[in-house]
Amino acid sequence: MSMNPTTISQLLEEMENWDKDKRFMAASDLMQEVTMSNQVLDLHIQKRVCQAFLKQLEDQSIDVQGNAVKCLAKIVCKFQEQQIGEVLAKLSQLVIDGKPEVRDIYATCLKGLLSELPSSCSSLACQNVLPKMLHGITSHPQVEVKEECTDVFHDFLKRFGDNRVVQWSDQENMATSLLNLLKPKQYKSSLRKKVIACIGALSAVLADRQLDALMRTLLSDVRSASTKAEKQKYIQCIGTVSRNVGFRIGQHLREIAPLFLQIVNQATEGDVTMDGENEQDHEVVENCLNAFESFVLRCSKEVDPHLEELYNVTLSLIAYDPNYYDTGDGDNAMDDGYEEFDDDGLVDSDDDDNSWKVRRAALKVLAAMVKGLPDKLHEIYERFAMPLINRFNEREESVKLDVFSTFSEMAQSAVIKNQSFLGASSQLPLAGSGGGILEVARLPPPKERPAAKNLVVVMPACIQQLNKQLRSKSQKTRQGALALLRTLCECLPQHIEPHIPQIQDELLRVMRENNSGMRLDALSCVRHLSEYFKSPLIYQQLAPHLCPLMLQCCNDSYYKSIAQSLRAIGAYLYPLRPGPQEISDQLMEMLPVFDVLRSKLLATDIDQEVKESALECFGHLVACTGDLPSFQGPLQTCLPPFMERIKNDVTRSTAIKALKMICVSQANITSMGAILPGVGGQLSAYLSQNSRAFRQQCLDSLVHLLRKYGSNMPPDTTMQILTDIVPFVTDTDLYITDLCVQVAVQVLQTSPQMAPVVVERCVPAVLIVCRSPLLQGSALDSILLFLSKVAQHREHCPFERLRQELSDTTVVAAAQAQAQRHVIGTLAKGLAAVISASPSDVQVKAIQHFIATVQQCPASPSPEEAQQCELSLLALGETGKYADLSGTHGFCETILKQLESHQDEIRLAAALALGYATVGAMGTLLTVVIDNAHQAGTGVKGQKTQYLLLTSLREVISIGVTKRGDRSLADHLRPHVPRVLPILSQYADSGEESVRNVVSESLGNLLMVDQEAVLQSLAPLLVSRESWRVRATSVSAVRFAAARHCPASTILPLKDHLLKCLGDEELAVRKAALHSLNVACLSPSCTEIFRGDTDLIFDRIKEDSKSRPELIREVNLGPFTHKVDDGLPLRKFAYTVCTSLLSAYPERIASPAIIDLVLQGLADNEDVQVICCQLLQDLCAWNFALYRIIGRIGDLVEPFDRCVMRCIKQVQAKQQVGRAMDMLRLYARTLRVVEPIAETNQHKIFVDFMARIMKDTVFAQVYEQASSGKDAL
Repeated sequence: MSMNPTTISQLLEEMENWDKDKRFMAASDLMQEVTMSNQVLDLHIQKRVCQAFLKQLEDQSIDVQGNAVKCLAKIVCKFQEQQIGEVLAKLSQLVIDGKPEVRDIYATCLKGLLSELPSSCSSLACQNVLPKMLHGITSHPQVEVKEECTDVFHDFLKRFGDNRVVQWSDQENMATSLLNLLKPKQYKSSLRKKVIACIGALSAVLADRQLDALMRTLLSDVRSASTKAEKQKYIQCIGTVSRNVGFRIGQHLREIAPLFLQIVNQATEGDVTMDGENEQDHEVVENCLNAFESFVLRCSKEVDPHLEELYNVTLSLIAYDPNYYDTGDGDNAMDDGYEEFDDDGLVDSDDDDNSWKVRRAALKVLAAMVKGLPDKLHEIYERFAMPLINRFNEREESVKLDVFSTFSEMAQSAVIKNQSFLGASSQLPLAGSGGGILEVARLPPPKERPAAKNLVVVMPACIQQLNKQLRSKSQKTRQGALALLRTLCECLPQHIEPHIPQIQDELLRVMRENNSGMRLDALSCVRHLSEYFKSPLIYQQLAPHLCPLMLQCCNDSYYKSIAQSLRAIGAYLYPLRPGPQEISDQLMEMLPVFDVLRSKLLATDIDQEVKESALECFGHLVACTGDLPSFQGPLQTCLPPFMERIKNDVTRSTAIKALKMICVSQANITSMGAILPGVGGQLSAYLSQNSRAFRQQCLDSLVHLLRKYGSNMPPDTTMQILTDIVPFVTDTDLYITDLCVQVAVQVLQTSPQMAPVVVERCVPAVLIVCRSPLLQGSALDSILLFLSKVAQHREHCPFERLRQELSDTTVVAAAQAQAQRHVIGTLAKGLAAVISASPSDVQVKAIQHFIATVQQCPASPSPEEAQQCELSLLALGETGKYADLSGTHGFCETILKQLESHQDEIRLAAALALGYATVGAMGTLLTVVIDNAHQAGTGVKGQKTQYLLLTSLREVISIGVTKRGDRSLADHLRPHVPRVLPILSQYADSGEESVRNVVSESLGNLLMVDQEAVLQSLAPLLVSRESWRVRATSVSAVRFAAARHCPASTILPLKDHLLKCLGDEELAVRKAALHSLNVACLSPSCTEIFRGDTDLIFDRIKEDSKSRPELIREVNLGPFTHKVDDGLPLRKFAYTVCTSLLSAYPERIASPAIIDLVLQGLADNEDVQVICCQLLQDLCAWNFALYRIIGRIGDLVEPFDRCVMRCIKQVQAKQQVGRAMDMLRLYARTLRVVEPIAETNQHKIFVDFMARIMKDTVFAQVYEQASSGKDAL
């Protein structure tokens, strides 16, 4: 859009019109013309425009002045830098010597302009604004000018404080000038407030030396203050500085904390006199407590030595009310709403009493301790929970709401919340007996932290007091009490449940009222309590009173009330029918719900949230009542509109979730037969949709639908489903393949007559996937189950066909060695699955065939023969897991002979086969393995055989430990442990890393079998000074033991040795120790072992994460040299362990020191940067940690800017584009996590950085993808 010079001239003339409305509109139109145009104005026109707006700043009309302020800030940013500088200089000068009556307009305009200027104009602002504002602050005689200059200077520091001009200026004089404005008593309070805010903004950019000087000056001023008002302003200033500099003030807390605590104690001790100075005392105490709130959140470690005294002060001050004398009738007075206190209760009027400020500030300190000191929750709950409950009878309503809010914070910090039931149902295991009406296990209540027991103890007293507050005459008090009750029901539902009879009258009363907010809270309480019910009788007794009210809420005019009531009804159904045979009479109260749902399902003009809630409620209702005769009529009327919702593009996802909920019900819902063809066909048709997430959801629902109602599914529909899933049985998306194969398995189980179709359409695709080197995990398990089911239909798929297909190794001939071994191993598992599901005669023939194939393998086989021999060996081993092959003629001799083969692959396959087969024949083959290991000899050939037998033994031990339910495996192993340990100890010093890994894994697994014997052998190896390999091998054994979730008592004796190895002089030992520590920290059974050693571990991490030049060597590659960093693996392990420590012990690890690690890592190798980004994302996920690190957010700008720009340049130059795009996506995801934190805390430096890099189209596209998350359904 281009500008017309004639139009500009006309608008400039109109801006001087006598009519104020025309002046206003002309200014607005001119601003639109300039900002919407992509054309740059001539310099002389720019000057005319600026002069016209500056003139309007002095206009007689306030509206015109205000409009000019907004327009000038937006319009100047479109001008050239020269003109921007002139406008800044002009406005700055006008703030100092302009007309007094419009000085505030000039200041407001200048502040608006500073906020709109891009970061590239930072130097212009420093040159034209900073000197004049400092001159106005220090030299101008008028107080009004000082005040406006201080206000502008504050905004300038917030916007451009990071500029080097500011950082290189005489910061000490800036601080001194501002402090001088605090000293004169005649200055207005408004000036003092602006000066304090300005000092806070300045402190954020001060260097450490200047910050130290500022803090020393402020502390000296607090000590020397002659009046309470003077002391108050310096304390307030220290609190403001603390909130701006964050953790940097921590080093001064050893002086600040005792001083502030002394001031608080002096101001609040004894009876308050009636001399009129109480107000200043209270404000001084309030400011001190506000400062402590900041200290606790931002400097948790530094404030720790003062916590005991702070606890006592806070405990005293949350009940500090010198103007109220307790006459002993507190409860009765509370019941009357505090409306008739006499002189015995109050000695002063509420208008003159401001002690509530002290109580409110103390509550904020307590809330900060709950949020910022998660490792101290046990003490906090023990000391404060009951006193806080006693403060529910607080007489000042605003403070009472803060009491509720603080206790709510306590409740939220006591638990680790889990995800909603419906969203998690797809991952839940099938429930056994007692699992309720559903076949999936109910989610447990939110996980309670260990400290929560101290909060649970006071819950009866809390409910008793809360019930009184719910009967208060004050609407705000009732709202606050109900909001607290909602939080308690959400966090501690099973501890609130026994008290439902106490609070039910108030809940019912609230639901009858017209206050929609309170009604929503009451419905939320009902929903959360019902989701985690423990005693269904309580809910059944309440149902006749509650259900009609919930149905009434379904017809509310407010859509959120309707949605919440439908969710509450869906949750309330389960306690009314806790099991398939436990049908309460009160379930009939839910019969009218079908009519409500039918109207919601048919309606097209209702809110989307109501539609989704109605569908969710329908799923729960049918799951609980679909098999009851009384509900069949209403149910059948709802099924057609439900089917339409499945077809609807907007509601289909939620409707399919509801369908899955119906399918996992233990009730057999015969009415579903009417819609089975339509539902099955629709889900099958949806598989062609592009959205992977939606396709996954449809397949998951199909699995459950076929498992429950597959026998009633029409053959044509089943045929269509099988046809539609075949294209998705590939190795490109194994999770989708897994679901497709599960669908085929369900068809075979529920509709055996469809076996020919399954064999014809699905088996070829599955066999192709079996030959993929990518196949693993749950997809492999599903395919093995599928093959075993197909093998049972011999008439349609003969065994010999499956054997030949699974024995075809020609497809792996061109693959790499590792891929070949993986595919052959997969085919062997498939063969074993088919054999184990076949009749005994077929099994015997197959086993003899494999033995013959191995025996016929020549000494120097061709690649095809070697692959067939390897496959046969592994197939024998896999089959031996399920059947005892020790009695099979020639089995042992054949396997042992192949251990001496000239082919490495055949020898390894034989060792693995022997180990696998031993699992199924522990009584016989285990002795064979150990005897041969002892008899192998000490020569080169004997050592190789011994290593292979150790590999066999490793597989036996590993599988034996994994199958914990089968103690016979461990019992068979235990007598042989003394014979095995010497062999393992002998090979612990092997020069081959693969051998040492076998030893480590075997030792770690044996710890689970015979702890005492293994510890006696392992302890000397950990302190061995003869070889670093022995130490590395033995410390790695701890890793394997922890990976098996061994008991804490297993690793505890090795803890000191492990920590000592963190400081070993050998790189490999430190790396192995870090690796073991990483696994142990993440193991649920071993996490607590290292809780007290986090400081030591973190110090080692900081050392090992540093790049060391002596570990970097150059390798000569002929025409060029290549640098190899031997320290890189250690650094990667160090950062990985830091991530694990943060996950295991967040309250002890989360600190600004992690930001230092991240900054260091972002300058390191890209592999380290990946871990650092994950570390930063995890750190930002902990709310209590944000207060500790928010001051360091700005430090992230430079390294992220460097990393992002490097990748952008690589993409533009088309160099390593794939790698560069992967790193860009990583940076985008990390910045996506950090950006909201920076925006919330108005961190302008980071926000400007994001605005700048978002102008690059490559990064903007990547960032948008990171923000959108997964595909929309």
